[in-house]
Amino acid sequence: MSKRPPASAAILALLAVALILPVALVVLLGVGALLGAMGDAVGSRVLGWIGLALGVVWLVDLVCLVLLQALGSLVEPNGDDRESGSEP
Repeated sequence: MSKRPPASAAILALLAVALILPVALVVLLGVGALLGAMGDAVGSRVLGWIGLALGVVWLVDLVCLVLLQALGSLVEPNGDDRESGSEP
């Protein structure tokens, strides 16, 4: 019988964000660079600031993901106890 970690829905959401956010960041910063090359300095600067904010959100997401994984490993038994029990 497999038990799920206590915050498996949160871990799944954080993992999805951790996988999608870098792609969004690359596209956003690429469009910002394109706008800068086309002469739209204000649009490029705005997208650069938005990209910086999303980068900070991504880092916070990764830290939260690691902390939730650590919490899940502390709460969940490893399965080693089951092997040393009296059950065959």
